[in-house]
Amino acid sequence: MVDGQTGATRPWLWTQLFRTFQVALDPKKLVLAAIGLLVAAAATTLLSWLFFSMKSEPNQTNYSHDIYVKRGDSEEVARRKAIDAFEADRVSYQFTKTLAGPKDEFGTHGIFRVFPWHEERGANPYLLIAGQTRHGSGFAGVWEWIKHDGIRVMLEPLRKFLLPVRLMLNPLADFSTRIYLLLVALVTLATWAFFGGAITRIAVMQLAGKEPPSMTDALRFVAQKYVHYVAAPLVPVLFVAGIVLITVVVFGIIHLVPYLGDVVDSLVWPIVLLLGFAQALLLVGLVGYPLMFATISAEGSDTFDALSRSYNYVYQAPWNYLWNALVAIAYGMVVVFFVGFMGSMVVYLSKWSISQTPGTEYFTSRRADHLFMKTPTTFGWRDLLVDRPELKTTASEEARNAYLRDNVTPGNYLSASCVGMWTTLVLLFVIGFGYSYFFTSSTMIYLLMRHKIDDTDLDEVFSEDELPDEPLLPPTTLPGPGSAPPQPQMVDPPTLRTPEKP
Repeated sequence: MVDGQTGATRPWLWTQLFRTFQVALDPKKLVLAAIGLLVAAAATTLLSWLFFSMKSEPNQTNYSHDIYVKRGDSEEVARRKAIDAFEADRVSYQFTKTLAGPKDEFGTHGIFRVFPWHEERGANPYLLIAGQTRHGSGFAGVWEWIKHDGIRVMLEPLRKFLLPVRLMLNPLADFSTRIYLLLVALVTLATWAFFGGAITRIAVMQLAGKEPPSMTDALRFVAQKYVHYVAAPLVPVLFVAGIVLITVVVFGIIHLVPYLGDVVDSLVWPIVLLLGFAQALLLVGLVGYPLMFATISAEGSDTFDALSRSYNYVYQAPWNYLWNALVAIAYGMVVVFFVGFMGSMVVYLSKWSISQTPGTEYFTSRRADHLFMKTPTTFGWRDLLVDRPELKTTASEEARNAYLRDNVTPGNYLSASCVGMWTTLVLLFVIGFGYSYFFTSSTMIYLLMRHKIDDTDLDEVFSEDELPDEPLLPPTTLPGPGSAPPQPQMVDPPTLRTPEKP
């Protein structure tokens, strides 16, 4: 309890954010985050495969200049227009390939077609501490990782939702690509509204000092309010899309009319600017998106409450929100690095232990490296676990194939696949901790902002256990058809008592 003291009299209340590390380590949250990672990756990969399968690379022979000649252009102008059309379509195709394309000759997947255990998250924490990377050793290596990759890894759940929205504004995106990116954003939101909502529900009860719900109870709570979890961050995006549609229909079409469009543009441009201002407010306010899930989990409320609170807290106390966010991010980078270091050390020691067996390196097919040639590449785990340069991620495809052909047996592939599966499972919990911490710290920030703006105690949260099990009034039993009405009960009339004489 904060004993009714306002945020102004509790200047150090933000230190409550340091509680989130232990809360985020809850196994239930790690399991929910790991499942969410798998579901989101499978959905976006399938969506990317379907989208890119409908694309074909432009062929210059299909871009004839005859169509432009028929329109009245000269031969030179027609050729130039055909070349420009081909170049525009080629650039657009390359853009969609970077988003949804399969693995190319350089081993690079599309942004939304790569599984979480192969995403780029910087150098391995254990190798950084050991000084075996280009970033240096000790504190210098950790600092370099924080500068280059720490913030990106820490804000990955937010980035995964906002990235497709940002890419929709890219001029290289055509209409079909924008539809694809919108679907990616919706799939990502739908996934984390469910699993992230469950994490915030468990976290808010723990942070408030209440009995935390089981995973089943948390998922049941989210399922009952799932529409609100999805709609809260989606409504601002739909409003922005609606404003764009209004601008196109009302102003854009008139703009295409010569002279009339020029006159209308000159007169109504202030209205267009106001619509742009509304879009900017909505998009900037989306930085409070993590507060929306926490609102519903803490208050048991709906979409309107989640929207109003998140936008109100961001715009009414922006510096307070920014300070809490910066503290959570800075602390989060440290703890995410620590968890990554511990996970890396676990798998490295397992590899190091088995490699101490006498004769391991003398029997080519029994080399310990062969057990880890299918391990994940994110966080540099494969480079951590293999010593052979031909098996590292930096090796060329030709050198790798030659080594596998000469030194690896079918049995090695079987054991490497199984070891890779177990290693991936450990890695999913390591990556999942980042998501668990993100939603947990967002929940703590919500409680702090609510205390600052609404003067509400941190431990005041909605609990289903507080609902009355029995109705306030006893149920009234109505007579059934054909039954006799209830008979009035006869009582004796009251009598006066004669006081006794002393």
